[in-house]
Amino acid sequence: MSQIAACNMSTCVYNRDNQCHTLGITVGPHAECNTFNHASSKGGLRDANAGVGACTAADCRFNDQMECNAPNINVASHNIHPDCKTYQPR
Repeated sequence: MSQIAACNMSTCVYNRDNQCHTLGITVGPHAECNTFNHASSKGGLRDANAGVGACTAADCRFNDQMECNAPNINVASHNIHPDCKTYQPR
């Protein structure tokens, strides 16, 4: 499973210190993080190092049958929503 190296979405319930603390995220068809959840309180698993559970960005070169095969990804803000910044078109 590709790991999330960094995420700058500090208002996300799973974000602590620019790290994602859920077991896995879903990357949507436009390379957006569909797991993002804005909340003032924090959740997730403190010891979890998140990975990409599924990727539906069919035109990404790292997508192989809805699995991400990038060594790791970065998630960052794009027009107030989180995007996979590792996305590269085929």
